[in-house]
Amino acid sequence: MSEDVVDALKKCAEALQHGNPRLANAEMGRVLDLAEEETKPTTRRLIGYFAQALACRAYGLHPKYFSFPSPDWKHRMCDRYGLFSTVGRYISDIVKGKCKVHVIELVKHMDGYKQWASIFPAIGYGGDLTHLRLSFLVQETVEFSKESEEQLIIWASKRRHIELEYKIIAVNSFADIDVSLLEMRDDEFVVVNCMFVFSKMLSEALALEKLLQRVRDVMRVDVMIVVEHDANHNQSDFLLRFNESLRYYSSLFVEGPHFSSSELYWRYQIWNMVACEGSNRVERHQTWAQWKSLLIHYGFSIFNSIIKWKNDEYEEWMEDGILSILRGETEMRPVFFISAWKTSTSPFKSSGSNEG
Repeated sequence: MSEDVVDALKKCAEALQHGNPRLANAEMGRVLDLAEEETKPTTRRLIGYFAQALACRAYGLHPKYFSFPSPDWKHRMCDRYGLFSTVGRYISDIVKGKCKVHVIELVKHMDGYKQWASIFPAIGYGGDLTHLRLSFLVQETVEFSKESEEQLIIWASKRRHIELEYKIIAVNSFADIDVSLLEMRDDEFVVVNCMFVFSKMLSEALALEKLLQRVRDVMRVDVMIVVEHDANHNQSDFLLRFNESLRYYSSLFVEGPHFSSSELYWRYQIWNMVACEGSNRVERHQTWAQWKSLLIHYGFSIFNSIIKWKNDEYEEWMEDGILSILRGETEMRPVFFISAWKTSTSPFKSSGSNEG
């Protein structure tokens, strides 16, 4: 994206923020003219997404305009960057030497087998695991398809030494989980998997705090896996948030000319964080440093599990017990992180508020 386009987008955002619709309209015209001069189709689409988001902000087209994206968009993004398979490797590494394992999966939508189709292959070969129990805690549940059930059975049949048990539990909110429904067992090693869950809870007052307290003190889990965007998009200052999102998504949009379904997920995120405010703004990404500070504050410490892998789509970087996925065209920057946590000896500290 050229410096002129970036300048025009920023000036348009500034004009909106300062209540100058005439200037905003003029800058928007400049954005659209400059976009036509971009040679890369991917870049032109990215500029279009930001321009659309600014227009929606100007006309107040929220919140009904921004329904949650299809679960399939998120799945394709995670698959593209190897996030599911890497979580599987994390789990496999963490449960080595354990006979009975209970994995509690927090998911917004129950879209069948897709997520675990990529996690499963890394689990259960050459280890001591004899019993795997999966509990899906789902906020927006749909019927678990017969195809999904068959895939689970096929996976288990290939690992004849592993007994598979699974259960779907519908919840109104992750902050108010009825732990008794999980039927916690003393002889199980418990892993909680939270992929892109925490950031979406930051718009609800104390919701994340309540969940973390349950994970730590009621569920008494052994390991908690956290996967999130590594970006500073939870600032109450709109202009700071807008400028940071420009840098972040410019790192992601470096593919070739063909449209990627991952873009649908990113487009939704751009629209939400640019056009919406308050509780309507659910995309509240934070940096790894911010998440680390928050989780330590709530009584967790890093569980070091070292795995490394390579892919043509991205680079990876391991430090301080977390795996950071980097992306960029001219400069590599962190875009996602995968981390594992255990409860520390520090007491749980109730806290405070989130950014507006």
